[in-house]
Amino acid sequence: MTGVTSELGCNLLEKLLRCFPGVKIHAVLRSREFMNQTDRIHKRIWNSPGFERLRQERPDAMSRVECYEGNLIYTDLGIREEDHKAVANVSLVFHTGGPAKKLLDYCHKLPKLQAVVVTSNLFSVVPDQIIETALEGDPDYPSDLPLVVLRLPPLGPAHRDPLPGYVEKLQEATALMVGAGHMYGRADLPVQIIPMDIATNTFIGAAWELDKRGKDVKLGPTFYNASTIDCSWGELIRKGARASRNFRYPTFRVRGMSSSWMLHWLLVFLFEWLPSFICDTILYITRQKPRMLPEYRRIRKLLSDFEPMTTRTVNINHRKINDLIKLLSPEDREAFPMRAELDIEAYVLCAAAAVRRYCVNEGNLKIVRYVMPAFCAFLVLTISYLYYNWERIYNAFPIQCPTDKHPRKNEE
Repeated sequence: MTGVTSELGCNLLEKLLRCFPGVKIHAVLRSREFMNQTDRIHKRIWNSPGFERLRQERPDAMSRVECYEGNLIYTDLGIREEDHKAVANVSLVFHTGGPAKKLLDYCHKLPKLQAVVVTSNLFSVVPDQIIETALEGDPDYPSDLPLVVLRLPPLGPAHRDPLPGYVEKLQEATALMVGAGHMYGRADLPVQIIPMDIATNTFIGAAWELDKRGKDVKLGPTFYNASTIDCSWGELIRKGARASRNFRYPTFRVRGMSSSWMLHWLLVFLFEWLPSFICDTILYITRQKPRMLPEYRRIRKLLSDFEPMTTRTVNINHRKINDLIKLLSPEDREAFPMRAELDIEAYVLCAAAAVRRYCVNEGNLKIVRYVMPAFCAFLVLTISYLYYNWERIYNAFPIQCPTDKHPRKNEE
């Protein structure tokens, strides 16, 4: 496995260890933040909330994980010479993040290799008709490997595994779902999000299908377009209203989506930037650390980066994924669902609860809870005053036309 510390990589690692007790996993990753590769997995990842279920069901699961210092930009992945013999026994390669070229080059040196599954961004290709074959914008994949290329849309919170709605880090899709800010886009377009555990199951299913073909497998890349949530952006936002009320994200924001650029930024200015600026000004005057504007900028960057998903019309073919699902037994379909058939309202509610638990600063929540009603009342009173006293204000500041400077000449 590579990319094991990513959100998708962690979810895939947890699923493999929990559902396949006889599997041994070799993870290639870098040392980082004063932690070596072993500590990053055995301490940070193993002790994370996403592995709580695994810790209870299989407390010795991490004994089946071997960690190697490596880097995806180096030849032979930068693995030490003495570790190559252990890695040579690998039969299946999962690549969940980062550049894949050096990894695919290294796969040619694995004598027992049966399948390679790599991830690709579904929207990195150029055409608006995304079929399950090589397209303009795809990298050059080798034609002499048993390779599966899984095109994924942006990841959303988990549907079921390890926990319903589970998410540790606020990403673009999750920020939209929980109503962290107003979104620019078309509400009628279909949602392009996949729950992370559905993506994990698709990884496993694609590898299984490739291995099932055995000697009949043709070398070269096989492309799959992963399934997405079946609803529109407007429906997702509308059904997330309950989650936004029960588990409010602690920012000054107005929930919704608009296709009007001017209306969108007017709402962002009035209900997101302006109250954040006023609040941080008060915090600065009282010698406290400003916190709302940095949070506003973080959320605004996440949502701005997500705009191509909510404004681009794309027709995506899912024929191969549908054919793969038909090959599974009813038990496997239940254990490894690859189609995001879910209750949207319940899904967003669980996601908002997880975000509230794992991603929210409670101090910000208290500020928003007390300041936002006062700001809205102030804004309403100001607009009402200007509306009912507009004529008086206009007469108090008369605008003199240039022709009025010489009245006699005008009379003549």
